[in-house]
Amino acid sequence: MEHNQEANRKRNVIIAIPTPAFADGLKKHFENEGLNVLEVCVVVDHLLEKLHELKSEPSIKLDGIVISSGIATKLSDKRLEFLADVIEKIRDEFSEASIIFLSDESQGHPLLAELVSMGIYNIFVKSAQKSEPLNIKQLIRCINQPMLYSEVKKYRDYDTGIQWRRSFVNGGQSITINIESQGKDKGPKRPSPAPDPPESPTSDVRESPAPPAPVRVQEQVDDKKHNDQQESKKSKQPTIPNILEEELEDEVLWQLPPIKPKVIVRDRIVGKSVIAVAGVDVGVGTTHASILMANYLAGRGYSVKVIECSGNKEFVYIERAYEGKNVDTQRTDEFEINGVTYVKADSDLDMAYHVTSEHSHIILDMGCYEQSEYTEEFHRAGKQFLVAPGGEWKQYTIKRFIQTNRSVDQSRWSFLIPLVDKQTISDIKGENEDISAFKLPFHPDPFRSQSDTDEEFDQLFEGGRTVRLRRAGKAAAFFAAGLLVVGFIVFFIYR
Repeated sequence: MEHNQEANRKRNVIIAIPTPAFADGLKKHFENEGLNVLEVCVVVDHLLEKLHELKSEPSIKLDGIVISSGIATKLSDKRLEFLADVIEKIRDEFSEASIIFLSDESQGHPLLAELVSMGIYNIFVKSAQKSEPLNIKQLIRCINQPMLYSEVKKYRDYDTGIQWRRSFVNGGQSITINIESQGKDKGPKRPSPAPDPPESPTSDVRESPAPPAPVRVQEQVDDKKHNDQQESKKSKQPTIPNILEEELEDEVLWQLPPIKPKVIVRDRIVGKSVIAVAGVDVGVGTTHASILMANYLAGRGYSVKVIECSGNKEFVYIERAYEGKNVDTQRTDEFEINGVTYVKADSDLDMAYHVTSEHSHIILDMGCYEQSEYTEEFHRAGKQFLVAPGGEWKQYTIKRFIQTNRSVDQSRWSFLIPLVDKQTISDIKGENEDISAFKLPFHPDPFRSQSDTDEEFDQLFEGGRTVRLRRAGKAAAFFAAGLLVVGFIVFFIYR
């Protein structure tokens, strides 16, 4: 009976991928295949918190974790050795869960060799997927039936020129694992190089000079017999069509086609868009700019959510001004004005929850960049706007901000300068080479549409669509007026 219940139980998985759009797509694919996604984590700290929570819930069994090599990245630091330690901890505490690793690092990287030494065989290397595309069925199969050692042993040979921890043994050496007790940790221990004795008394790893075949860490049966059984099962499985057919570009990790039809708005394919608005200084108007942007997008048919990440708690006063002074602002965490959802400041930003909502655009009002606790979310956003002062005596803050943050990627930055003219924008661009800068016109009520502001946002979001339509409208009006004049002249001549 228990065996039947286990077979019919939904498999529980956690997705730990730093790209929200891809993680959301993968979640939908898993759920479409009947799996239960317990959590979507876009930062490693969130993943560790969720795993700690599961340790106190023995009734919930974790069957699989899909983890990307980019989950531990902080700004420009990949922190791969830290990631290896995290995965080893997961391997020890959730030994029955299958770990599926999606790697940005190519074959030959020490990280992959260390994963294989832990007994983690479900490894998918991004560069290899160009010739053998990944599909969702493969990922699900890895949860129930891990890949064979023979499929990943090539990763044990790594480039010694890549800087890595000294304690890691050469991945090309053969090892055997002796499990002394059923009651101890089921996860593998890291191997120690021969002929030296193990560094720790708890390590069960010894070097074997010439074993007939490497022993799989996760099994306690004869390796050859086990592999034959696995190969037999694998040969009986039908061929599964690929769902990842597009080419994988260098700057993009794994991509999944959507399950639902894409939404078409103004003949444009629209997907989830995360927009971050931060200030180069305190009090430059990030909230005002965020509201302007939200109402502009909502007016064009998009579903928009604005999240207060500045910690200023100004959204409470906005709700009170809109709903009335007697409204209970603590009753809910969010409210709606003119079709835009506003999420009030909270001590814990759950981005995974927000990016999986039905909204097509998520705007993060981050306040001053230097004081923000969510700079990682700023650099992860698809569009990154920086509000800066335009006064001649304050323009130096733009150059200072650029120079102070030279270590981060600035290619997606766009500066928004309130209350300036075109000449000022040109001057700012001249002083700061290769930056993108736009003016924000005087716009006292951000909840009302204003034509000059719409034109500026058109340049940002739609390539000047309103400007072109307005010019086309004026041309059509002049043409119609001309026809009317010619008609009157003809009428008076031939009447």
